[in-house]
Amino acid sequence: MAHSTNKKEPSLPGENPTVDVHNAALMGNVYALSRTTPNYMPSTERELINWIDQYISTMNANRTTFPNVFSGTGVFSGFALVQMRERLAEALASLDKLPGIQRGVTAFKNIILFNRSHDRVPPPRTEVGMVPPTEATMTGMVAMITAQVNLLRQQDGFNEVLARQFGILPTASSSPDPATLDPQASARFTGGEVIVSFRSPGGLRDVDVAEVRCDRGDGRVQLLGTTTYARFTDHHAIPQPPTVWRYFVCYLSRATGNPVGVQSECHVTVQGRVTSSD
Repeated sequence: MAHSTNKKEPSLPGENPTVDVHNAALMGNVYALSRTTPNYMPSTERELINWIDQYISTMNANRTTFPNVFSGTGVFSGFALVQMRERLAEALASLDKLPGIQRGVTAFKNIILFNRSHDRVPPPRTEVGMVPPTEATMTGMVAMITAQVNLLRQQDGFNEVLARQFGILPTASSSPDPATLDPQASARFTGGEVIVSFRSPGGLRDVDVAEVRCDRGDGRVQLLGTTTYARFTDHHAIPQPPTVWRYFVCYLSRATGNPVGVQSECHVTVQGRVTSSD
């Protein structure tokens, strides 16, 4: 007798970089996080960290010139900002080691369960510095820098040359014609659900949400929902035979309810997992 099993990929809150506001739980405490950044900061994490390094370098060169901004307490402490960057480096180093450790632990688990020769197996090797060893006594580098920049701009002697050195001049952005906006949708089948990705509606002129529709191979296009994020997860039951699902994504103006820009189409083949039992 055959039956299908549909499993969902495990997810961690806050792992989706398109989510602007979320909570993070750690050691019994919950922290409210926001990925919203000023327009002079890069939007991707790797570029943001590089930008912060340049900001800290310029800050160190100007600490005595602007003591109110960088030699105070709380968010106006350049020393605290440097300490946070050190803790961030430790966390990034730990994350780099995780894939290898996970593979080793998985192999260890599988050998214990299924090894046919019954050999002795040593435990996976340990990694020095696997977990960030130092407590972060202060957090929130983006919010701290934002407060520093707001005060820095009010200081005597601050000018455009310094603003350029700190990298805090607003990034020039163009305003595309709303009629040309394309969600650029793509779909990925994980084995238990379909993840539809597209350009986030956030920050687009005249756009409030993205609308997602789907044709599940029967010629009927059904509304799945709307979102303000750049990803939509379709949890619909997966059919047993291979089936092509077509997704249609467009932007909507909440004020008028009318589509904005062009409709983007993508498709993916889905199929339920089949296992046989005696």
